[in-house]
Amino acid sequence: MKVSVIDCSVSGHRETYYKQFAHTWAGMGNETSLIAPDGKHIQATVTFQPISAHPLLPLPAGKPLQKKLVVLRNAMIRLQNLYRLRRSLKRQHPDLVFFACLDDMLPTLAPLWLFNLLLPYQWSGLLVQSALPPYQPGMPDTRPFLRSKNCVGTGILNEYSAKDLKAFQDNILLFPDFADLSAPATTYPLLQELKEKAQGRKVVSLLGSINFRKGIKLLLESIPLLPEEDYFFLIAGKSSLTAQQENDLQTFEKSRSNCLFSLEKIPDESCFNALIAESDLIFAAYKQFTGSSNLLTKAAAFRKPVIVSRGFCMGQRVEQYGTGQTTGEDNAGECSAAIRSLCSEAKTPLHAFDRYAHEHTVEKLITCFNQISKHIQ
Repeated sequence: MKVSVIDCSVSGHRETYYKQFAHTWAGMGNETSLIAPDGKHIQATVTFQPISAHPLLPLPAGKPLQKKLVVLRNAMIRLQNLYRLRRSLKRQHPDLVFFACLDDMLPTLAPLWLFNLLLPYQWSGLLVQSALPPYQPGMPDTRPFLRSKNCVGTGILNEYSAKDLKAFQDNILLFPDFADLSAPATTYPLLQELKEKAQGRKVVSLLGSINFRKGIKLLLESIPLLPEEDYFFLIAGKSSLTAQQENDLQTFEKSRSNCLFSLEKIPDESCFNALIAESDLIFAAYKQFTGSSNLLTKAAAFRKPVIVSRGFCMGQRVEQYGTGQTTGEDNAGECSAAIRSLCSEAKTPLHAFDRYAHEHTVEKLITCFNQISKHIQ
């Protein structure tokens, strides 16, 4: 059949997701096209077309009225983007439209009939943030649009949210939170700098998009509680901090001999993996983060323990598989104790990492896609 894979962003690991989805659909023998921001390194069997979409506006903090206005503006942008997408799809006549991230492509405020008119094709996709607050009728929400007559199934990464989503869509599929496991780039300059400065100390790394929901405050409060001569801390990735927050972070870094903070985008997945491989512990104690993260998959593949926040999807998985420890989001004493424990000689059993990595292999996508295909008429 003809499958069109759609995405509108390259942030985080989005580019990894949409390219892999396209390659998997094509590998299953489907005529596959990709409509997305970037088509570099796409297989020759996949047709690429740049997407025409306006980005959603960021929500202002501490300004309730302005926030409501932005929510309304974003609702309109979503509908405009769907209209542009419909025009692009008209030339392709796909049997299936597959959204790599439904979260910012589905409408939030619109009648269902209008959405069906804008997207008159059978469709499916991945809902990344599936653990959402209880549904309130009339409030902006993507979930009611999963009831569309054209939806043939919704993928999720968070197994703990499946039950709640059943109220909106019967065909819920648990996707593997796979990761790009390219060989580490051993010539990456930041890797060389890390090795030179760490000087054999245990390396604790916070990697990826850098903002305060990633638990930076907790990490900074934990660092002084640990011996400077034994532990080294790396923060690396593209920053979305304010200028003042970046300045405070740099001031903290300069005050200590066991910190290296690089607020530049990690160039590619090979460079990202190089930093994972050089670390002794991956810090992922995010604040109020209910979803999954393929950082856990990367860590497991490279057999690195993780420290995560207790009580949400990532915390439940770490406790279930034994791939690290959990901590309270605002408890520096507990966090520093967990860092000591995970960096000690008592190593995490290798079979725990292998079991987790096996559950999130990219090959499991084929099973999910076959289940979607069965519902296409």
